[in-house]
Amino acid sequence: MTQGSAARAASTAGLVYANKVSQVRKSMTTEELAQIVSVKPRAVQHWAAGTNRPTGVARDRLLELAYVVELLDDVYDPEGVEIWLHARNRTLDNRRPLDLLVDGDFEPVLLAVERLASGAM
Repeated sequence: MTQGSAARAASTAGLVYANKVSQVRKSMTTEELAQIVSVKPRAVQHWAAGTNRPTGVARDRLLELAYVVELLDDVYDPEGVEIWLHARNRTLDNRRPLDLLVDGDFEPVLLAVERLASGAM
C-alpha cells in the first residue's frame, strides 16, 4: 500500500466513525456519548470532525452504541429514540437505558431493543 492510499484509507475510516458519532448524537448530547464510551467530550468532537478515530474500549463501545441507536431508528423517529434512551424502562428494572450504557452494561439494553424491534414488547 502506498503512502497516499494508506492516508486515504485512514481518512475513510475516520469518516465512518464520524458518521457513527453523528448518528448517535441525534439521540444524546456529546457529553452523554463521551461518558458512555469513557472519553472526554473533546475526543468525541475530534471523532465527529474525522480528525481522530476511537480505539480500544472506546471504539467498541461507540460501535455497540451505534448499533443500539440503529435498531431503535427502525422502531422510532429520532425524538422517540431520544425519549426511549432517557426514560425509565420496566424491562430494565425501571432503570434508564442511558444509565445502563454509561455503566457499560450494554447487553440488557441490546436485548430490550431487539425485543422491541421484533414486536415482543
